[in-house]
Amino acid sequence: MTDPAARPAAKTPRRPVPAVHSRPAALVLLALLSLVWGVHWVVVKEGLRYFPPLTYGALRLVTGLLTMVAILAPRRQLRRPPRADIPIVLSVGLVQMAVSILIMNFALQAVPAGRSSVLAYAMPLWVSLLMWLLFRVVPRRSEVLGIVLGVAGVAILVNPTVIDWGIPAELAGTLALVSYGVMWAGVTIHIRRHTWHATPLELQPWMLLLATVVVGAAALLFEPGAKVDWQPGAVFALLYSGPLATAFAYWASQSITRSLGPLSSAMGFLATPLVGLVAGALILGEQLGPADLAGFGLVVAGIAAASLVPARMAARHDPAGADPGAAFPAEPMG
Repeated sequence: MTDPAARPAAKTPRRPVPAVHSRPAALVLLALLSLVWGVHWVVVKEGLRYFPPLTYGALRLVTGLLTMVAILAPRRQLRRPPRADIPIVLSVGLVQMAVSILIMNFALQAVPAGRSSVLAYAMPLWVSLLMWLLFRVVPRRSEVLGIVLGVAGVAILVNPTVIDWGIPAELAGTLALVSYGVMWAGVTIHIRRHTWHATPLELQPWMLLLATVVVGAAALLFEPGAKVDWQPGAVFALLYSGPLATAFAYWASQSITRSLGPLSSAMGFLATPLVGLVAGALILGEQLGPADLAGFGLVVAGIAAASLVPARMAARHDPAGADPGAAFPAEPMG
């Protein structure tokens, strides 16, 4: 008879990292993030007066990366990411950071800051749609209504009476912002569904480093010898974009999504385009026509309908709510 003590101990599976913050703390963080990112559309619009777009993006990432290193190095939290976290590093670093900055900096040269923020932050609409298409999570009636309203609003914002289709830069920038909203929705779902082995804070330098290499290479290739007009406005824009809107904001967005889930966190992002609209009107004097207001209103109403899901229903749509990653098998350990 085999001695039970001689049997090899069963390997205890590693549990996913729990939610980063309590719900109240995550909601406070969400309010701060909405304010920072909403105003940031205006800051970038102004910053492009001093920087070429790729150079601005690269410098923003460099300053954000240096900020994170300065925070983590004294705490001895700079370490290589676990192999199982490489997919989320690639997803966030390439799409949510590098691609978003490239699209934002080019689009804002031709598209008003307020309209840009609304088109990009239509992301919650695409979260509901992608969860339906990819994970067979059947949307509630309110979510279906939200998708219909939001898509109608986006259609109004891209129609020829609102933007001039004869200006290639304005049309391309508008369509790129819509496309990025869809890509960001995919990353948002990935952040929540991924089984995290390190925290967002520990992985942040690697995500920023990856994005810096991509955007920096593009700047060296397409903007060699770029000149920067180092006025006080340029310094302010860079400090806002780097340490605040990059180092803090990207960490906060991942932590919020992990703490609240993709659908619940999407509700809070509703405030960001509203802040962007108000900031664009008050600071830049952007004029809003009837079609703009109608499109904005439909997008906001759609996001609200798609995102305001009661807690008991959010658990059905986001089965990983109590245990991040529980809906899918844990990824192989390194």
